Amino acid sequence: MRIKSGNLLMAETIMVHCGEGDCTNNLSKKNMISKWPGRQFIRFYLMPDPVKKKDLFLKWRSRIRRRPEVVKRSTRICSEHFAEEDFDPYDLANARKAASTKKMWIRLRPDSIPNTDRQTGKMIVHFSTPETEETTPLRPGRKRVRRDIEYIDELISDNDKILGSSSNDLSNTEPEYRFQVEEPSASENNDCVSIPSVHTNRYLSALMSASTETCKGVQVSPSKKDCSTQTGLSSLSVTRSSTSVEDLGDKFQESESDNELEQTSSDEEYHPGPLMAAASDKKVQRKTQMKTHGKVFTKTLPISWVYVNVSQLQQLFRFCPGCGGRVLQTRLRFTGAAVSVDYVCSLCTIGFNPSTWHGSPILRRKFVINIHTSCSIMLTGLRFQSMTNFHNLMELPTLSRPSFSEHVSSWLYPVIYRMYSERRDIIFDGLKKRNADGQSVVLCGDAQFDSPGFSAKYCTYTIMDCKTNEVVDFSVVQKGQFSGALEHQAFSQVWEGIVNEVGFQPDDLVIDRQATIAKIVEDHFPETQLSYDIWHMAKSLSTHLRTAAQSHPKIAMWQKSIVNHLWFSCRESKGDPDLAVEIFHSCLLHAANIHRWKLKRVIFQTFDSMRESIGLKRPYPRRPVKYGQCKHGPFSEGEHRSIQWFKVGDEDFLALFKVVTATRFSNDLRKCCKFLHTGKLESFHSMKLLYLPKLHRFELETMIVMTMLAAVQNNLYLKEENLKKSYTVRSYSRAMKKYVLKQKNVYDNVTFKKSIIDSIIRMVRSGEQLDKCNFSQTRYILRPVPKTFYGQSAPDKRVMIENQKSRMK
Repeated sequence: MRIKSGNLLMAETIMVHCGEGDCTNNLSKKNMISKWPGRQFIRFYLMPDPVKKKDLFLKWRSRIRRRPEVVKRSTRICSEHFAEEDFDPYDLANARKAASTKKMWIRLRPDSIPNTDRQTGKMIVHFSTPETEETTPLRPGRKRVRRDIEYIDELISDNDKILGSSSNDLSNTEPEYRFQVEEPSASENNDCVSIPSVHTNRYLSALMSASTETCKGVQVSPSKKDCSTQTGLSSLSVTRSSTSVEDLGDKFQESESDNELEQTSSDEEYHPGPLMAAASDKKVQRKTQMKTHGKVFTKTLPISWVYVNVSQLQQLFRFCPGCGGRVLQTRLRFTGAAVSVDYVCSLCTIGFNPSTWHGSPILRRKFVINIHTSCSIMLTGLRFQSMTNFHNLMELPTLSRPSFSEHVSSWLYPVIYRMYSERRDIIFDGLKKRNADGQSVVLCGDAQFDSPGFSAKYCTYTIMDCKTNEVVDFSVVQKGQFSGALEHQAFSQVWEGIVNEVGFQPDDLVIDRQATIAKIVEDHFPETQLSYDIWHMAKSLSTHLRTAAQSHPKIAMWQKSIVNHLWFSCRESKGDPDLAVEIFHSCLLHAANIHRWKLKRVIFQTFDSMRESIGLKRPYPRRPVKYGQCKHGPFSEGEHRSIQWFKVGDEDFLALFKVVTATRFSNDLRKCCKFLHTGKLESFHSMKLLYLPKLHRFELETMIVMTMLAAVQNNLYLKEENLKKSYTVRSYSRAMKKYVLKQKNVYDNVTFKKSIIDSIIRMVRSGEQLDKCNFSQTRYILRPVPKTFYGQSAPDKRVMIENQKSRMK
């Protein structure tokens, strides 16, 4: 029974199958269920009339995986290849309400096209979303037929007979064309390696005859007998340089640039061939076992690129990937890290223009693998020279330095700068809102040099929000831009920018014990209260106690307790500077076995005499006002005897007195009463070393951009808790001389960096071009960068060689 309504076909007694290349739906299958969610029907639709609706027929034919010559008016396409918008809305609504749709008419819209998105017009493959408009590759035959090796050999022999007979007919009428096979000599240094094989005139004659016909070859695969070098493969030329080769005619030369694609086609994207079409739509993944802190777990990792040996790649091109015919000649070309194969097929090649297979997608005449490689090198903290050495050792094609710099400066740097600028504006808006609400704004700052010694070229000063631990802003200065020390120049540059941007002076600023920066804040920013980092104070106290303990060993037994007492004093003072100093100086009385001292005037008279004996006027310790006894409980008799107490007036106590009551240290202790520190900022500096290690030299722009990347990564980890995993590990402390428990955080930085690369690929695909970062026009380079900061120009090298003298002569 056959019922027509438009192009709808409902059949029950005749054999109907879907004509789409990879679809196996037909009416012989029982209980056939649609794979689309919410769709309970499968219908078969006839092709449009090729005479009355020629344009629509051609569109249908271009959207199904069949050869054009086998598509006819009677070909049917099932409803699985149409989207929801392609059906008549009235029929679709009735089908969803009905309990059974067995004999219900469900028509298509007049302009519906299979495998096409109605919104964008792009082609879609069923249940996948490739971003391409290219026609889906065709398949020679509809059914998948398994052919044995013996049958393949018969097809190859028949193909040879056909080609041989055609060569006899055209040998006298057509000119003779020959391919030149390069064979490198032993005396010449040639980067092109050719593997010659047999050429026959019958292949060349058949090639000329095939230029006027459409290829109708059979797709075959190589048999075991044809795995030797004499299988019809002409030559395999592996070219690593930009030398022009003539294996495939005068039209083909090597690319002079390793980041630009030289092609005559107007297509901007590369689409896989028929043999790779199905595999390209599927995501390849691999599972690997990883061990972390004694626990073994399985992790699934996506795979997008693989290493392939050249000889293994050669075996794939013994036969044409499009039609299965014999390949007469092949050549490998390398454009950066991408590989391209030019091949001449005996059947489907028209004239002498060989086909080309690319090992990487192409966007805007650029290979994706080259952009991906350049960005990955910078985002993982690797050095370009290290990757080049690795590629040379592995004998892999690699990028050149100019191409790498071009990719990074054109795509990666602008994307990072835009991400950092957007996040920086959000942070500044939060600071303004907190100030308007009456909340205190506390910032901390610290400097980091690019060298572990005294030969630093750059100084980076970073400002962080103590409440949210977000990096607010930073400044990088180079030696030669300013006169004097780099740290206070970098601080002045970044602090003035923040104050001008937010429009007010923050309430507190926490720094290390830098007297120059403290003077700048007190003179130019009086509304900001300065505080010192407790960790730096404790480190300084520990150093002085360790030095004093070299001549007075009893102090070494009290070193840890006195340093801990410093932290206790800053915490208990709760913003009172006088109380912080008073509590800390009480450690002298505790060390002398005096635990209540409010009424003991003799002790403080002894302290006054000790100050005079030192020879300097020391204002500390002062008489107690608010703190009159120790906070600890009573000692047991055993504990009291085990402690080695000091005696007031002996040499050990006098050495301890000098360290604890030092005037500068006691004055700086008053600025630690708010119990603030820069520990998170030190952690940020450690994370920044991944991208900017101190053992390598970088340009100023690279220093700025990589610091931006570290800042964006740090701020992202604070917002996304799912990117962080915490573990408790055992770690040996060299300062404490024992094992301690530490909290270790492991961050997932792969997802964050993949998002950057994906955004770059989308920009390349859409044609969006960002301006290169000109940091001299921003607030990050306020003064011109000198070519050299040594104060003198380099002399002529030849003069230096002539004047060179050696002590060994």
